[in-house]
Amino acid sequence: MTTPAVEFFNVTKTFDDLVAVNDVSLSLPRGKTLGLIGPNGAGKTTLLRILVTLARPDCGDVRINGHSAIRDPLMVRQMLGFMPAEFGSPRNLNIGEYLDYFGCLHGVSSKERPKRIREVCELTDLTGREQVMVKGLSTGNRQRLLLAKTLLHDPDLLVLDEPASGLDPRARTELREIVRTLASMGKTIIISSHILPDIEDFSDRISIMEAGRLVIDGGLNELRETHASTTRVVRIRVPEADWDRAKKLLGEPAEIESVRERDHFIELSTNAENVNFTLGILLEHDIRVLQFAEDEPSLEEIFMRTTAGKVT
Repeated sequence: MTTPAVEFFNVTKTFDDLVAVNDVSLSLPRGKTLGLIGPNGAGKTTLLRILVTLARPDCGDVRINGHSAIRDPLMVRQMLGFMPAEFGSPRNLNIGEYLDYFGCLHGVSSKERPKRIREVCELTDLTGREQVMVKGLSTGNRQRLLLAKTLLHDPDLLVLDEPASGLDPRARTELREIVRTLASMGKTIIISSHILPDIEDFSDRISIMEAGRLVIDGGLNELRETHASTTRVVRIRVPEADWDRAKKLLGEPAEIESVRERDHFIELSTNAENVNFTLGILLEHDIRVLQFAEDEPSLEEIFMRTTAGKVT
């Protein structure tokens, strides 16, 4: 049987009286992408820091390609690339010098470094900008550079902590395409993000943390099937003149769990047996229904149903 790329075994980490990570166990096969999500304070960053050997758990173990991150951190560091949420901006280095410096730190030989720098710049669309000073980069280009640095030693495992933080929609889309390209190259990727549509777009597996615990772990289609068995997401479009009245009416019954606006639709969640009930409310009040459809639960819907906003 092929050894998983990443395995967490009953990992716990505390800071004084705070339990940041509470008995987390999960595994990720090679070549797959895991989306790690959760509220602020859920323990995601602490878990990732343990994975990349920047923190030690109080108990449990983490293995990358079968090697313990606790007992053999030097070996593990050669196998992974970590892109942290925070970016340190050196004041007097340009992009080429910055990448050369980190290539040296990663043990890439002086002969090999120029080739690797060209490759990662091409992948992250930084080609031709090698003389640009790092301190003057936009947020989007800083994230590109940080990802390029992460790829210099060609790691099997990429750990990306909030890579799209602070990016505008165009930069987010471009970053998403880069992640897709890396996944198509067979990289194993763990990505933590608050931007759920991005996670939903390219993750093979989803793990949701809350208050230090792993509350959900599974394939996205598996999670959708599980939640679709009990929950329906209904999208309704009505004439603009009836919009406010329809939204108010749908927000009143206890049978309807949530109501929100999305893409010019009223979107609501309810149990399967109450789908027709929601349509009846509008018809009873002479509101013309232009569109009415059931959707499979989105990742946002699954997230809202399985978390309570708790923090550690």
